[in-house]
Amino acid sequence: MPARRIAVIVLLGAAVLGGAAWAATLAAPDEPPGCDDIRAYQERYGEIETLGHGERTVAVLGDSYAAGDELSDRGARWTDAIVELDADLTVRLDAVPFTGYVNSGGCGPNAFTDRIDRLAAEADGTLVIQGGLNDVFAGSDALRGSAAAVLDTAAGVPRVIVVGPMDVPGRDGEARVDRLLAAAARERGLTYVSALDWDLPVGPDEIHLTAEGHRAYAERILEVLGG
Repeated sequence: MPARRIAVIVLLGAAVLGGAAWAATLAAPDEPPGCDDIRAYQERYGEIETLGHGERTVAVLGDSYAAGDELSDRGARWTDAIVELDADLTVRLDAVPFTGYVNSGGCGPNAFTDRIDRLAAEADGTLVIQGGLNDVFAGSDALRGSAAAVLDTAAGVPRVIVVGPMDVPGRDGEARVDRLLAAAARERGLTYVSALDWDLPVGPDEIHLTAEGHRAYAERILEVLGG
């Protein structure tokens, strides 16, 4: 019997600016540090990385939270933790640091608007879109437009869950992003989950989750998925 596929795209609301993946030297004068590292990672694992061996497939579209930036062991990221917590899951991961609905990350066209199509095409069950922390610097009109484009692409998936950004000490403006994403989701009849009150431990940069925080984050996502 073919495995039942539930594609979940998680656009991490806790997405962050910077991180270990950005520590390399500039690949070009107009690129931020770390672009070579990101491209090398994608060449090794593909633009979409597979984690776990479960029958339910979860596609995750995310930022540096999904990529595990600032962790000493990227294997402790929440996208790895979730398949450890639920062996029935396989995660199909598309993670690019410093990206969001509007923010392209500076290493090419990697905003959520640029990457949603390739994962939405695989989604035949549940689609979870989680993101927004890297969009605190975006104007409200730009964010509304990009969110609309992403959610309209996702709307054909049977079950769509939109998860907003966490409120972290190192950023301001998460509540505005949360309101805009919530409105965009509800206008389309999609489920919205606010993560503003997810008080999870972050590291010294006051943005990225610790390993403990990543595991707790994975537990919250499992609750949302009903796993």
